[in-house]
Amino acid sequence: MLNLIKNNIKLFNKWLIILIINYSCTNNLKVSESEILSASSWSKNDQLPTFEECADLNGNEGLLCFRNIIETEMNEFMSDKTFPLDTTQYRLTIKIDSEGNFILDKLSPDNKLDSESLTMLKDAVSGIKKALPAVKTNVGEYVEVQFNLPFRFNYE
Repeated sequence: MLNLIKNNIKLFNKWLIILIINYSCTNNLKVSESEILSASSWSKNDQLPTFEECADLNGNEGLLCFRNIIETEMNEFMSDKTFPLDTTQYRLTIKIDSEGNFILDKLSPDNKLDSESLTMLKDAVSGIKKALPAVKTNVGEYVEVQFNLPFRFNYE
């Protein structure tokens, strides 16, 4: 009977230790919202989206290459389109998703274009070839990014 009590106490102690370890481990896994935001914010080590042709270029040369490809692709798309006479400078907010697809997220001012012209702009943006997506290096994941691009219809 004494052995049975000793075995039960040992078993109880083992379970108690397991519960304490489990509780302490799960308690330490809480991460504050400010830590999450800090780890999520963009750093100089993170990789901006780019195209294959620009991947070996650094700094401003890489950004210029990226911008020129976007500009060239949009110009080629718009070259045979008819659009209204408009001298407004627009700001396109463009998203590049984690797969490298371009999406027109927002246009401002948003009340100047008719629906046909807006659709044409959306198609021009989504028609840009896939980019190499941005990489958040501290987690090694592709991430969605957005940027603003000034835009004006060019009449030549």
